[in-house]
Amino acid sequence: MNPTTSVMLGPDLMGELRAFINGATRSSRKGHLDIGLARVALSLLKTLPASREAVLEYFCFLFDEVVRHYIENVEVAAQKGSKDHEVTLSAQEEAAIAEVHNVLCDFVSNSPEAWAPIISKWSLQLLGELSSRYASRAAHSGILSESLQLWMSCRATRSLIDITTQCLSCLMNYDTESCINALLDTCVAHSPHFDWVVAHVGSCFPRTVMTRVLSCGLKDFCSNQQGPKAPKLNSVVQILGYLAGSHSTDMRRALLQLFQWSLEKSKVSDAVTTHQQYSTVPFLLQLASMSSTLLRSLSMDVLHTLTPKILSQLAEQSADWLAYYGGREAFQDLLVHLVLGCPSGGPTILALLLDCASPSTPKLMPTTPEEIVVQTNGQEFLELLLQELSLLLHRVDGNIPFLSSLRQDLKTVLPLLLSPLRLRVQSALRLIGFMGLQSPSVFPNAIAYILTNAKTEDHLSVVAKLLENQASASGNFRKSNRTGLSLEHSNILQLGLEQALHKKDDGLSIRDLWKNLTTLLRWERSGKLKNHSQPVLKAIYSSIGTACSSLGSSVKPDVAHAVAETLVLALVQEPGEKPTSVTPPIIQDALRLAHSTVSYFFMCVEIDDSRGFEGCQVACKLLSRLSLRSSAARSLALRTLLELALFHGPTHLFGANDLLNEEFFSAEESDIRLMDENLKQGLSWVLAQRHSSVFHAGVIGTGLRTLNKKNTTPISLVQRNTQLFLDAVRSCCVSNAILDPTAMEPGMPTLSLDTVISVSLLLVELISPDVMYNGLPWPDEDGCKATVERDCYIRRKLEQGPILWELLWFIGLQRPALCYCSVILRAVTATLIAQWGSCSHHRDPSLLPTTVRLLSLLALGQLLPSPLSSLRDVVPHIKPPEVVQVLRDCVWNYMRDHVPAPDLFSRDTHGNMWRDSTQEPPGPQYTETMRLIMLANIDSLGELFAQLFNH
Repeated sequence: MNPTTSVMLGPDLMGELRAFINGATRSSRKGHLDIGLARVALSLLKTLPASREAVLEYFCFLFDEVVRHYIENVEVAAQKGSKDHEVTLSAQEEAAIAEVHNVLCDFVSNSPEAWAPIISKWSLQLLGELSSRYASRAAHSGILSESLQLWMSCRATRSLIDITTQCLSCLMNYDTESCINALLDTCVAHSPHFDWVVAHVGSCFPRTVMTRVLSCGLKDFCSNQQGPKAPKLNSVVQILGYLAGSHSTDMRRALLQLFQWSLEKSKVSDAVTTHQQYSTVPFLLQLASMSSTLLRSLSMDVLHTLTPKILSQLAEQSADWLAYYGGREAFQDLLVHLVLGCPSGGPTILALLLDCASPSTPKLMPTTPEEIVVQTNGQEFLELLLQELSLLLHRVDGNIPFLSSLRQDLKTVLPLLLSPLRLRVQSALRLIGFMGLQSPSVFPNAIAYILTNAKTEDHLSVVAKLLENQASASGNFRKSNRTGLSLEHSNILQLGLEQALHKKDDGLSIRDLWKNLTTLLRWERSGKLKNHSQPVLKAIYSSIGTACSSLGSSVKPDVAHAVAETLVLALVQEPGEKPTSVTPPIIQDALRLAHSTVSYFFMCVEIDDSRGFEGCQVACKLLSRLSLRSSAARSLALRTLLELALFHGPTHLFGANDLLNEEFFSAEESDIRLMDENLKQGLSWVLAQRHSSVFHAGVIGTGLRTLNKKNTTPISLVQRNTQLFLDAVRSCCVSNAILDPTAMEPGMPTLSLDTVISVSLLLVELISPDVMYNGLPWPDEDGCKATVERDCYIRRKLEQGPILWELLWFIGLQRPALCYCSVILRAVTATLIAQWGSCSHHRDPSLLPTTVRLLSLLALGQLLPSPLSSLRDVVPHIKPPEVVQVLRDCVWNYMRDHVPAPDLFSRDTHGNMWRDSTQEPPGPQYTETMRLIMLANIDSLGELFAQLFNH
């Protein structure tokens, strides 16, 4: 029903009106909620439009009562220590709220144009009053998410929110502005308690709310030339800032659409619209100055649409902008601070300024008055920006977002150093000088770029200018750098030369790179660099990252060996050498060097001569020194070593037994017939509905699949390579307590238990294909049904790669690191139990070595106490069913009941980890099976039985 429709008052309607007036007065005075009175109010709202304000006022009382009861219950729950906001309403409250909600929603649905603006304004105002009234009593920290949870748990406020969103949904296409205006007005009056309403409504209609809020904010910004003092501006910023955090794409699109609309030229001249278009840019800049989130959104899509031509078009509007900021200087200051605060888009801003101030080609030179104005202002603004950067670097110790953005995308700034235009070169030099004060690595990057790409002597002269700027800047500012790199004049050139050599990957040979270094030495001797400390020689001597590519991927082993020897001399030094001769690698260089050293190690392993053996020893020294200096390099080296040795490298050199299909297999040569293959099955019993009753179909094209062993590496070479590999792993596990390089030479270094534990965890990560059931506990035997496939996979990996057993043995020597390989041990145990169980009374010769190796490993790691640790000596003398019993009753049950936890080990006086099993010997439930089986085989196990069970 239309709220403005007039009707005649009948007797029934008059009676309802009197009842409502009396009841509403009495209810408001007594604080009593009457469901009958609520229904009378709804009836009047339907039949008597003149009572609308009174009825809505009564509904305010009704909702207030429900919210008050809800808050009281929440307070009681908070006093009891409960955070549950779910409060059950009484039947009358629930019925009253539900009926009011349904009727108002019906009004909005049936007549949105008439009711939606009225209902939305009423509901928003009521939500604001309720939020402000009970904000001090609501037990929450003020966080927006907690406010949402608190108020959305209330039936009354949830109904009001639903009514509001329905109003906005109905007015989506033709009159959303009235709802948005009401939203902004309420936000201004009740902020910050009203923020949760804005958050919920905005999340329901992000694009619509963003667009309308921007439109309303722009109109308010333009009205009476208030600009930054507009009353709704703070609310607009709060709403848009919140929505931009969760709907950044929609916010960027809305800002871009508004900006593009400001550039449109309407066919019909409208003073109001034109004024709003001319005020759009100041409005957007003001929003960005009040919210870093909006600044980030604005610096993405809108920034990338700006070109000198667009700026020339905006120059026509610029006369109206100054009125909002009080003058040209204030407006320039705002722009400068916005640019400096941009966390992204720095290269785009710089490119735009340079395109305006100094066009790169003659075709882009300004011709029109507007373009000339843009060029002049661009030059002036660029100078102001650089001056402000210089002042900030004097006062601010933290990072400047604009410089950080440029530093993250430095490759877009470096080409300016080689530009033929003087302004671009000077601007780039100043910016690199500023960035170098925050990150000294910028200077070597710039020098490396110039040395790599310079084509003329003018280009090379930029190196001298850059070094002069760096020296003067470091002398003026005297700031401590954050990377630990020295700001010495010569050291910067060392790092630059190092990077130039490293980046020279365009097909030139190593000999050509050294020719380039020779050219640099010629520059140094001529005095053009004006430095007498021989930085090029220092770079060749002490640079580590320069030789990484040659170390890891050189096709000439002699070059790789030479680089490795140089790196050993650079890293493992005598204490008396000069500090400038050694440059400790930063984390990036350390990681790169670790990876290159591992690659060099495997290259040397493939060389079966004394030179390869010496190269492996050199690689071990490098890995040891890198591991001592950087835990990240240690982790990377260990991971790369294991991955290459087990999966992606020359696994055959370590005895890997990969079975592959033979290529070019001829069916004629094999002379395999399906009839013969199926007749072979007749030698066994044929059981119905069993696999034995299924005929073999063969392999299409080649007959039966045959598998050939690919690995033909001699056993002696496999043993040699395995020992070298374990030496490399051991070098990575060297303890940090050994910091003197001379102490590493004589004998075996002390290993770090934490590092060996990381090796065991890494081994589990690489071998186990599943992330579940990888813990230390051993489950019941039935629990292995869920991990059959995983256990078989792990067992197959151990069979294919014998080096895994050597790694496990290495881990077992460093107790209690073997505990973390529990998943591997129980997988092998589970598969052995199953395989021994299928052997019946015929011993499988391939199972015994694996079983003995497993039991020996468990004994080595002290996971099995005495006498269970002697099972390795018992298994070779007993039958397969007895092996199954021993593995199940003695090993599996003990490990199941005694989790292999590292906490069970303690350090003795010699620094070794040890588990004292005498304090808690295994019970008879674990040893009785072993004892009985040994008694049954007393003829072969008598002596061992006497040693173990003599008591």
